[in-house]
Amino acid sequence: MDPLEVYRVEAPGEEFGAAKYREIILDILQDLGLVRSIGRLYVYIDMERPYFAVYGLLRGSLPPLRVGDVADVVRTQEGYQIKVNEEEHLADMLRVLWEKYGRDRVEQPDRDLLTIASDVSPADLIVTDVDAEFRRDLTDALIRIAPEGFRNRRNEMTEDSFLFIASEETITPELIEEVREKIRGMENA
Repeated sequence: MDPLEVYRVEAPGEEFGAAKYREIILDILQDLGLVRSIGRLYVYIDMERPYFAVYGLLRGSLPPLRVGDVADVVRTQEGYQIKVNEEEHLADMLRVLWEKYGRDRVEQPDRDLLTIASDVSPADLIVTDVDAEFRRDLTDALIRIAPEGFRNRRNEMTEDSFLFIASEETITPELIEEVREKIRGMENA
């Protein structure tokens, strides 16, 4: 069972290749942890022209991660104490705290403990923009997925969808329109 709501891969005349591409794409998206954020995915491969296109609908944008989301923030006499619960965000959190309060007012007495000499709570500071990270990772995945040698690429991302086209030839407006028409046909099938 696919973790995506809709997942279609078409490659006219290349059924075996379409089935293999289906497996490869799903493996890459799952390995990068992207599959939960994608609702519908349509892939069209034309080996005659040749081009490769992926269109996806996203399940919604991800909110930014704040200090209070990944750590416990407690008011102390000297300022605030932060107990980091998700260490993978520690480096980004330190960078944000240093920018906001200055290095001389942020201390790290223990591996997962930070103190801040300030009366301003750090709980609402944005540690990382998860949505921007997702979109970077998605672009990386699409480049990995594209067939070898398809060096001309076009990637369009909106708030709720993306369209990626790769080809050996120049990507013309006519090709883009052809791809959009193929994808619309797959959506309506």
